[in-house]
Amino acid sequence: MPSRKSQEMLELIRSHKKLASNVSNGMLMKVDAPAERVAKIRVNGTTALPVKGLEMPALRIKPKNILAEDAVLLHLHGGAYVSGGLLQCRALISPICAEAGIRAVTFTYRLAPEHPYPAQLDDAYRVWSFLRDAGYPANKIGLVGESAGGNLALALCLRLREQGEELPGALALLSPWVDLAQTGESYEQLKNVDATLNAEELMESAVAFAGGRERLTSPVISPVYADFTGFPPTLIHCGTREILLSDAEKLAEAMLRDGVDAHLVRWEGMCHVFQAFGFEESKAANHQLGVFLYEKLKG
Repeated sequence: MPSRKSQEMLELIRSHKKLASNVSNGMLMKVDAPAERVAKIRVNGTTALPVKGLEMPALRIKPKNILAEDAVLLHLHGGAYVSGGLLQCRALISPICAEAGIRAVTFTYRLAPEHPYPAQLDDAYRVWSFLRDAGYPANKIGLVGESAGGNLALALCLRLREQGEELPGALALLSPWVDLAQTGESYEQLKNVDATLNAEELMESAVAFAGGRERLTSPVISPVYADFTGFPPTLIHCGTREILLSDAEKLAEAMLRDGVDAHLVRWEGMCHVFQAFGFEESKAANHQLGVFLYEKLKG
């Protein structure tokens, strides 16, 4: 069961859902600061520097205690492919980076509707190639993605496999948005208890990203419909009170079907990407993610 403090906070957020959504989308995910300014913020004891040599804003994040010198985390941010900035990136990946004891690189990709698919995937592949060119072996790179970032992490693996390239060493997916057609039962069953997400708004973003409703069941748009043969070990987190619960469950089922070492953890009473909320459950989840990534990338 969730702690009393987190329950009270989630109920407060849910009761002011529209206002919270407007504040979050308007201030945290669309209003952003330059990489140089975001880099100066200290989060969970991590430090950061802007990345040079990329065509997009990006940060290198360094934990206080590095446990795996030759590994790196590549973070792919959420925001339904229509929003997201380095402030959000820094807040999300820093605690995971600190728990894992592994450096991270995070970046902001081009956004829909101005830049529909595959702009985001092209940008992610560019950063992946940047890390590979810097000398990181594929099996020493862990992909971390929340919401749409989880979608993007899977899409990147699909592209790498299609091109005959090596895949990353691990995937950590937080509330992954992988069924943009919204076929899961949780979209209806949990719509009145989800504290942050609105299915109608998500559908608008999905269509803007995909370039049309008819493409929403394509595996390159909704990875839940893909074949995951050969994918790396994967840890999936989701809350039991978010409309994307079915996405996570269907993804885990599909990955297990295809022989992937996949593990789904349902966090009781939690909302979408609760890892960023500072709850006791958030800290526990970030610790679990960090341990998983360290164990898979240290060897």
